[in-house]
Amino acid sequence: MTKPTTKIAPLDPAFHGESNYEVGLEDLLVEKRNLVAKTEAEPQATKETIQSTREELQVIEGLWENYHIGMNVFRNAKGGRDGIREVKTD
Repeated sequence: MTKPTTKIAPLDPAFHGESNYEVGLEDLLVEKRNLVAKTEAEPQATKETIQSTREELQVIEGLWENYHIGMNVFRNAKGGRDGIREVKTD
């Protein structure tokens, strides 16, 4: 007997078709970009503080990029093997 497949509910309409992870990353990106701009404009900010803030933004941007690369692979893989045919070599 096979196990029933877990039913997946559609995405919450509040997220406009995006996952809550994706929306969370978008929010973090906005926050970090604003923080970098604010820190760079602050006359008392040290070079170390500015550099640290920029590095934090790079981490979030890396997460964002990796998420989209992974999702593109996932989306393309669905049905991507339809055109592949096995070639027999005897």
